Amino acid sequence: MLAGRARLLLELEDERLAEVVFAAVVPEVESSPSDRATVRFMREGSRVIVEVDAEDGSALRASLSSVMRWVKLARELGG
Repeated sequence: MLAGRARLLLELEDERLAEVVFAAVVPEVESSPSDRATVRFMREGSRVIVEVDAEDGSALRASLSSVMRWVKLARELGG
């Protein structure tokens, strides 16, 4: 049963930075085990898109927090 859904569109400074962030974060998203949430991570030009479907609010918040921490770290290191 789906209880929460979020879609974030992150506009980065340029396509190079978006590719750096995408390349750094996608392995984390793909290896993050969760029975309660599904995360999709995509890139379109200079945009990074995060979509989360979760069974409950806690799983939604935890997934979003994790992804945003990974994005922040990748931006700091790649920018």
